[in-house]
Amino acid sequence: MLLSGVLLLLLSRAAAAAIVPPPTNVKLSCLNLDVVVTWEYSEQGPQTRFLVHIEGSEGEPYQNETTDHRYDLSDYIWASEERYMDNYHVNVTAVEGGNRSKPVSSETFSFNRLKTVKIECELDFPPVDVDEKDSGATVSFVNPLHHYDRLKHAVKTGATTFEFTISSDAGNITESCKAGETICKRNISFPEGVKKCVSLNGSLVHGELRRNVLFTKTHDICATASIELPAIALAIMLFFLFVVISAITFLICKAKAWTMKLPGLPSALEDFEAARNHWDRECPIIDRSPEDGDSLTEDSCCCSSSSSGGELGEGYRGDEDFAEDGEEKERSPYDCPHNLPHNLQVDMGDGDMVTGYSEREGPS
Repeated sequence: MLLSGVLLLLLSRAAAAAIVPPPTNVKLSCLNLDVVVTWEYSEQGPQTRFLVHIEGSEGEPYQNETTDHRYDLSDYIWASEERYMDNYHVNVTAVEGGNRSKPVSSETFSFNRLKTVKIECELDFPPVDVDEKDSGATVSFVNPLHHYDRLKHAVKTGATTFEFTISSDAGNITESCKAGETICKRNISFPEGVKKCVSLNGSLVHGELRRNVLFTKTHDICATASIELPAIALAIMLFFLFVVISAITFLICKAKAWTMKLPGLPSALEDFEAARNHWDRECPIIDRSPEDGDSLTEDSCCCSSSSSGGELGEGYRGDEDFAEDGEEKERSPYDCPHNLPHNLQVDMGDGDMVTGYSEREGPS
């Protein structure tokens, strides 16, 4: 009975697998930090989905589901140092309703060069600068543990260093860079007649087991003349640039000020100003004390008929200024009618005589 039950179960599974065909052409690619598994499936229906099962040699297996024909493993691999140091293979299974196909496995892969796998994944070496210095050069680059965000934020369980080798026609030099160093730098020298070019490769080294994450070897990078300026020289250049810009700005502002024309007074104000100047010059107000005889008061005015031709201001209307409807109007001290009953000859000095007009004092 037990044997027959097992046989029935196996037959039912075989029948379900025959109903749901498996995926084909399952491939894994690891391009720098991007780890992706892809596959093909020709009979996908509306309810078809795929189970992606990731299994390593040390960590817990991981499984997820998708309707696509690809799955990105990057977030899983680079979550911790233990994961990206491990080796893996991936199984993909097609699911249709309650039936499953046979799982199809990818080739094994790892970033750790000490693992025996089919696909050896590598990271790109960070950009390298080689600056010429006298008979040598300075080789520098950003530490991969800082250059790659995934490496920087991955959970680490121990000390990790980056070991790198500088190769040139003068030989090989191996150096290390600690996790806390943002920039990895090394000064090297070149013998006479040797081409000043280098290539670099390296790996992340974790713990005493010397487990390594491989980095690709760079192409030849030749030294270039350093364009760095001392801080003092740079400060002087910036100061002179500031002075030149300030001088040019000042000259432009001065030129604009010289070429600007100030607006003149409105025509009405110009006429008023001319009339006021003429009146002040031709008709000064005279104030004489009572003991000089006939009194000239603050209400008196004198007008030089010789210089002005006897003409009064435009606003003067003769007798109309003194009477309206039989009533006498209040006069301004500057009203100078020539028909007043009393006038005096006044010496203004240096023989300059003018005629002054004043109201005659009434009887006391």
